[in-house]
Amino acid sequence: MNNMVDPNPWSTDTLYAKSKLYMDQMESNIADQWQYGLWSALCLELLSRSALSNISPILLADSGNWRNLNYAIGNAPTAKKFSPVSISTKEVLARLTELIPEFTQEAAGFCSKHVERRNAELHTGEAVFCDLGTSEWLPRFYQACSLLLQSMGKNLSDFVEDDSQAISLIESLEDAAAKAVMQDIKAHAKVWENKNDEERDNAILQATTWATRHSGHRVECPSCKSPSLLQGSPSGTVSTEVEADEVLQRQTMLPSSFECIACGLKISGFSKLSSCGLGDAFSEKTTYTAAEFFELYTEDEIQEARNEPPEYEPDFNEY
Repeated sequence: MNNMVDPNPWSTDTLYAKSKLYMDQMESNIADQWQYGLWSALCLELLSRSALSNISPILLADSGNWRNLNYAIGNAPTAKKFSPVSISTKEVLARLTELIPEFTQEAAGFCSKHVERRNAELHTGEAVFCDLGTSEWLPRFYQACSLLLQSMGKNLSDFVEDDSQAISLIESLEDAAAKAVMQDIKAHAKVWENKNDEERDNAILQATTWATRHSGHRVECPSCKSPSLLQGSPSGTVSTEVEADEVLQRQTMLPSSFECIACGLKISGFSKLSSCGLGDAFSEKTTYTAAEFFELYTEDEIQEARNEPPEYEPDFNEY
């Protein structure tokens, strides 16, 4: 007897096929029609689930019931009245940002916002997509689709009718980001040049102290050349090294924001950071004692240790 569910509704192929169907529905509408935006949001949600399922369908299963895990691997339900439950789209996107390095927090943030628009369209009286111009979302929609498709070994040409147009819209994002951030850098550099030597020296001293004491990856500010900090989001797997009495863990971090307190320059978003040379990944290193890492303390000792200031701080400046 074959107990396998065929086809599995949570498999990457099934989800991809349905997302492609929704893409076809989207493209059958005119871009200024509300249906165009709604179908895009439905398509994006299913494509993100397909990308996660491509890693493993188990990642889609709500862990509150082990039968969801059993269903995710393609087995038939083993209990009466069982309805499989998958994780929320918000959790899907959160997992994708950790498992697919190229799928940045910026891309996930757009996807989350676009799905929220779909929720408002379907569950409230608000006509979200009626008043939403495509310039506000279509380039980032294609960008997110491209990243998700690449993680599955596919291209935009497999998914959209006119991939050349989609690619040109994605490229426009990079051009716009570069233009905006360079204008920002030039404006802050001009203000910096207008300061006198004493003001600049004091600002650099403050920035050096601040960058040393605060957590982040130290870089040179593109505007005033002062020490400044990059913040990032975890991406990919964690490497672990066990030494004599310490355990070192390192994880890749993708830049997400930048700040310089000397000239006041702030930059948010991976695309903007990449366009001005601040998009390189860096690593975060955390050091544990062997006893702490392997949980060799009692519960009371662990709680007492948690209440104490940490002995080690994350180091984002691995070279």
